Amino acid sequence: MRGKARAINLLARFSRRGWRASLLAGVLSGGLKCVRPRGRVAVENLRLAYPEAMERWIRATVNGVYEHIAWMTAEYLALVRNPSQALDWIVTVEGKEILDRIKSTGSGAIILTGHIGNWELLAAWLAQSGYPLSAVVRNPDDEDLSELISVYRSSLGVGVFEKKFVMKDAVRFARNGGFLGLLPDQAWNITGVSSQFFGRTCYTARGPAAIARLSGAPVVPVVSYRIAPFKHEVRICEPLPMVKTQDSEESLRENTATMNRALEKMILARPEQWLWLHRRWRY
Repeated sequence: MRGKARAINLLARFSRRGWRASLLAGVLSGGLKCVRPRGRVAVENLRLAYPEAMERWIRATVNGVYEHIAWMTAEYLALVRNPSQALDWIVTVEGKEILDRIKSTGSGAIILTGHIGNWELLAAWLAQSGYPLSAVVRNPDDEDLSELISVYRSSLGVGVFEKKFVMKDAVRFARNGGFLGLLPDQAWNITGVSSQFFGRTCYTARGPAAIARLSGAPVVPVVSYRIAPFKHEVRICEPLPMVKTQDSEESLRENTATMNRALEKMILARPEQWLWLHRRWRY
């Protein structure tokens, strides 16, 4: 094990709930606010999404994002030491009966969420709550780091599908009763669907809408938010209405728009817990 992977593994041995996690989160938060990585991108994105917002609020939200990343890191590293903590850290759940109803029928589901809240904790909670979860991910290019994260996710009970090899296996998984986690809130290239996000045109990955169409699995919006360090809530919504017309491209466009609107609602509730640091509106 080399470089970043070794450093992360050492931090995982150190971090645990209490003063150690608070120390780690404080150091990370202070460093991020000082260096402000991709801060200009975050400010530009917030101005696009909230054109009437005051600059003071935008700056405060960017600082909130850095604090969120710091706490998410500390929580995640503490979690991989003892994965069973995921059930304790989720203190409020709204809509669990929706997933239980789907599971009781033997049907699979597409869990629609984004890079908001502690999404790794959410995945662990779903898996440990008895929902057979596998998520579509893009592993880091660093092989050691990719292997370490795979080990961590496995310890949390979360299966994965590598994004570039996903379609057939993901469709089969959802058809056969699996709960497939999708996070389509990141920027995509010209091969994606031209769509609106916060009223701005951008590209969104075609995969989620295509998988929903091919699998027939219900698309269930699920999100978690941090209430306080190591205390989170989960909100589960009724399945989204997915259209299936003879024109597959029209269906992809409409269903992608529906998913984007659901993701917008998740972000609007706690904007400081979404990753505004990437160029979502690259077009």
